[in-house]
Amino acid sequence: MVRKDDQNCRNLRFRIHPTPEQEKKLNETLECCRLIWNHLLSLQVDLYERFGLSVKRSELEKLLKNLDYPIHSSVRLDVFQRLCFAYDKFFDDLEKGRLKNTKPKKGMFVKRKNVPCGNNSSGFIKYDGILPKAHPKFKSKEDFSSFRYKQHGNGWRLDGNWLHLSKITSKSNLIKIDIDNLPNGELKTCTLKKEGKQWFAYLTVELPDNPVPSTPENAVGIDLGLKSFITTSDDDFVEPPKFLRKAENRLAKEQRKLSRMKFRSNNYNKQKQKVNRIHRKVAAARNHFSHCLSKLLVNKYDLIVFEELKIKNLIKNNRLAKSISDVGWNKLVQHVTYKAAEKGKIVDKVNPDNTSQVCSHCGTKKKEKLRLENRTFYCSNCGLEMDRDLNASVNVLTKSSYYDPSMHTVGLAGMNGCGDGTSTTGLDISSQVPSMNQQMLNLVKG
Repeated sequence: MVRKDDQNCRNLRFRIHPTPEQEKKLNETLECCRLIWNHLLSLQVDLYERFGLSVKRSELEKLLKNLDYPIHSSVRLDVFQRLCFAYDKFFDDLEKGRLKNTKPKKGMFVKRKNVPCGNNSSGFIKYDGILPKAHPKFKSKEDFSSFRYKQHGNGWRLDGNWLHLSKITSKSNLIKIDIDNLPNGELKTCTLKKEGKQWFAYLTVELPDNPVPSTPENAVGIDLGLKSFITTSDDDFVEPPKFLRKAENRLAKEQRKLSRMKFRSNNYNKQKQKVNRIHRKVAAARNHFSHCLSKLLVNKYDLIVFEELKIKNLIKNNRLAKSISDVGWNKLVQHVTYKAAEKGKIVDKVNPDNTSQVCSHCGTKKKEKLRLENRTFYCSNCGLEMDRDLNASVNVLTKSSYYDPSMHTVGLAGMNGCGDGTSTTGLDISSQVPSMNQQMLNLVKG
C-alpha cells in the first residue's frame, strides 16, 4: 500500500481459519498471482534480452486485463503494481549507487531453471541470461506467499469475526477471523499471507490523526546493548531474552535431519516445515516480548530517547552478528515509536558517538577507548565510577534536544528483574505476559 504523507495507518495481523475448500481456493489464488508475476516479468526480461526494448507500463496493464485467471481484478492489479514498485526500487538503487558489483564478469553465466508463466502452467520460457543484483526475480512457490485486496468493500469485507473474500468465499460461507479488538478507523487493504500451514490476514486501518505531543514531564534515556538488552538512565536493566540462543539445540537437531534428506522429496519438505516452524516461534516470542516492553515504557515516560544505531554495519562483526540479530533492537524502537505517537508522547533518536566515552557528570572524554570487556566507567577528572551502560544511557538522554534538566524522571523500579524475559515484577510485566513462560518452554522443547 502506497501511503500519503498525511495518512496515519496501522497494519494489524490476525489469524484466519479457512475450511479445506476455502484453503484450496486461497492456494489457487496464490498460485495464480505467482504465475502472473512470472508472466509479466518474463515479458520484460525476454524483450530486453532479445531486442533491447522495455515494455511500457500501460501496455503491461492492458495485457493484464486480458489474462484469464479466476481471481479478483484488484488482486491481479496489485501483483502488477508490486512488480512496478520492485523495478522502481531497482532503478532507484542503481541511480543512487546503492548497488555494488551489479555487472557480472565477462563469460560468467547463471543458468536458471525453466520458469512457468502464461495462462497455462505447462507453458515455459527458457532463460539462460543473468539477472543483476537486486533485479526483480522469478518467483518459486516458496518465494511467493501473499496476495492483497486493495480496497474495503471492493473484493473484501469484514463482518464482525467473519471475512468475505471475492472469488474465494460465498455470502453464506465466510472465513472465520480472530479479532479481539479493532481500533476505530477506516479499513483499507487486506493482505492474505501463508506462513507454514497457517493463514493470516493483515488489515490496514487508517486512524485519526495522532494527538499533538505535549510538554514532557518525565524522560528516560535508553542504551541498547547485548549484556543488557536495555539500560535506562534511571539505573534499570533488562537482560536480553536470547530466544534464538535457547532454541539453537532444537534447531540444530532438526537442521541436521534436513541436511541428510533428498532435496525436495516429500520427507524433505515435511522436515523443512519443522525447521521453519521453530524460526517462526522464535520470531513470535521476540515480537511478543518487544510489544510488552514497549507498552510499559510508553505508559511510564513522556519522552523516550534512543541511540540511533546503524545495525547493518554492526552485524558485519562476525563474532557478534548472531547476538545482535537475536536481541531485536530495531523492533523495540519501532514499537515504542508508533505507540508513543498514538498517545501524544515523544520518541527521539540521537547520535551514539562517544556516549560510552564521555563522563555523564563532568563531560570529560576518556583518552583511552573502552573495550567491550570493560564494564565499568571511571572518570579520572571527577572520580565518577559507574556501570558503562548506565553512563551511556544518561549521555543519550542529555543529548536529546527535547530534554530539560528540570524534568522529574520516574524510575522503572524492579526492571532489572526481567531475567530471560519471563517476568518483570517492577514493571508488572508478569500480569501482561501470562503466556511467556509456556511459550519459551514450548520453544525449547519443540
